[in-house]
Amino acid sequence: TIIREDGKIIRLKTDKGYLVCSYSSTRYRKDKYEMEKQLAKAKDIIERPSKSKKVKFVKADKDQLIINQNLIDKTEKLLGLKGYYTDIEENVLRSNEVIERYHELYKIEQAFKIAKSDLQTRPIFHFKEEPIKLHMIICFIALVLSKHIELKTKVSIKRFITECKKIADARMINSITQKEVTIKGKTTEIVDRFLADLNLSH
Repeated sequence: TIIREDGKIIRLKTDKGYLVCSYSSTRYRKDKYEMEKQLAKAKDIIERPSKSKKVKFVKADKDQLIINQNLIDKTEKLLGLKGYYTDIEENVLRSNEVIERYHELYKIEQAFKIAKSDLQTRPIFHFKEEPIKLHMIICFIALVLSKHIELKTKVSIKRFITECKKIADARMINSITQKEVTIKGKTTEIVDRFLADLNLSH
């Protein structure tokens, strides 16, 4: 039995590996609020039955709907608790580290969001191994560069791109000599700071 105090963790051995459970009073309040909201809906459905709605804490008993008290009791016991499965032994990865690693998953999810939106990387239908690998490498390099920029400039890649798009250079070609001349646009104070953070020049 886990002690219901913030930060308390218990590790249980199961046939699927180890179940690491942690308790949080903040999670308890959130879970209880959601449970009470679902219970209110359940009671409303019982009073005004609707075939089109399926609500938690409601079950059918012959020809009528009733409150599922067993499910309510089970849900109350789990309020504030969250479980994480792992097959790694405690002496290799401590229980609190299992939870920390799980919480870092948002970084992976954030990376996918950046790649899809700000970097505009999209699936391309390649059929040969080499083009597939090249496409993956290009996407990965773009992601690495974007994270490097974010870490150095302390702004999101979306903000970085927006500010940089405000600066436009002009390229002119002499029709007689065929020589190209570049006229650099005036940088803003923000872009100057970006360049300094990245140790680059315009």
